[in-house]
Formats: sequence, structure tokens, C-alpha cells
Amino acid sequence: MGKKCGWDLSAEVMRPAEMLRNALNKEVKVVLKNDVEYVGKLVEVDVHMNLVLSEVDEYHNGNKRASYPYLLIRGNNVVYIALKEPI
Repeated sequence: MGKKCGWDLSAEVMRPAEMLRNALNKEVKVVLKNDVEYVGKLVEVDVHMNLVLSEVDEYHNGNKRASYPYLLIRGNNVVYIALKEPI
């Protein structure tokens, strides 16, 4: 692929669900609609983008508030998911 509308499309293009499946067992940051952030290892994802994270830290306004061994996040509450490292 080349450039279209100023975007460099030469990198591999993945659908979001495929990208998340490839990110299993990798560290992610999940930001919710209420501005709470979770950082942990992605354990599972389904077709609704519901997520299961392990070894999770919860942050409010950049301050660590809690830690959890596992956490289920409902997909419709997610604003974005960021990978710590490229896949």
C-alpha cells in the first residue's frame, strides 16, 4: 500500500479485535469513560471487547489507588486500549 490522504499505509493493518488477540499476555493500559485507568496483562478478550486483565493496577488522576490479581472490564466502558510495546 502507499500513501492515501497523507497516511502512510505501508505498515501492517489489523482490525482491533485481531490486534487485541495478538496482544494476549502483553501489558496494556485501558482507559475508561470515567477517566479511571487500569494497567495490567491482557488475559482474555471477546467479540464485545470485554477484557480480562491480570496483575492490575488502578489509577485515578495518575495516582495509583488499588491493585487486583484479576479484573473484568466491560467493553462498552472502554475509551481506548494502549499497548506498552508493539506487537
